[in-house]
Amino acid sequence: GVGGEYATSTSFKMYGSGQTPFTDVASSTSFKTRFGFLYYPSVTVGTLSTTPVGSQVDLSWGASTAESGWSVSGYNTGKASVSGGPYTYTAVGNVTSYSYTELTPGQYCFVVQTLDALSNVIGTSNESCSTVSAVITFDLDTSVADAETDPTYSVSLGAITTTDTRVSGSTDSINMIIAEADTNATGGVIVTVRNNNGSNGLVSTSVVADDIDSADGTIAGGTENYGLCVITVGLSGFSRASPYNSGACATNSETNAIQGLTTTGESILNSSSSPVYSAHAEISVNAAISNITPAHADYTDTLTFIATSTI
Repeated sequence: GVGGEYATSTSFKMYGSGQTPFTDVASSTSFKTRFGFLYYPSVTVGTLSTTPVGSQVDLSWGASTAESGWSVSGYNTGKASVSGGPYTYTAVGNVTSYSYTELTPGQYCFVVQTLDALSNVIGTSNESCSTVSAVITFDLDTSVADAETDPTYSVSLGAITTTDTRVSGSTDSINMIIAEADTNATGGVIVTVRNNNGSNGLVSTSVVADDIDSADGTIAGGTENYGLCVITVGLSGFSRASPYNSGACATNSETNAIQGLTTTGESILNSSSSPVYSAHAEISVNAAISNITPAHADYTDTLTFIATSTI
């Protein structure tokens, strides 16, 4: 308990220059005593630790324990760009871990507040700081639909005839190429594609002189050609990059506007914003033959996709 006394004064006198202080008499009429107590929370706060993982920081802390009638109902996590704050707080519930995601490069400092049953702050953890670096994540999958279930990373075109152009989609059960990316870099992401065979396109492994050429143009039955295009439906976080940014492209379409492939590579995708998270694009593979294209079951090519980013 904390007790004390105080005086109630009915007059207060000012002294002018030349007067001697404390020669007058204060006219206090009463002295009163008040007794009471202050009730402070009794809580032991756990230690906070932080771990940077890519563009996020994972927080974990020991559970706080309260005594003397106090209880712990949950926690707030605080984030600041400099040590000591100011912090921006987030209510995370009665848990002992939390992750801050999609963080741009730099240092971040964190604390955890402990809350009582009335959501009052009754304790604050140590501060823990972590540095987030610039990162890029790029993933490729192959799938007939947008299911990303085929682990082979291959596209089988099957039997091509002069009347049956082969294109990605469910009609011919031909895989599309699915590209996904995340980056916290301010420069976003650019994806390029190149192939092994250049303008020779699909080359027979048994007769290397025989091929299905690859050139810019509209795919058409009876006209030999092979190439890629970016499907416009479902494009998210990515934009079609030049020279892949013109012409129609869709699943199951046998008249797609395609780009011929090169061994030096060309841009095919870029991010529509920066930073970018959960960027998604579907790429159609297209091939057609003419009536003089040699028949082979072993035409093949290898594609290489490269994702780059800048801070």
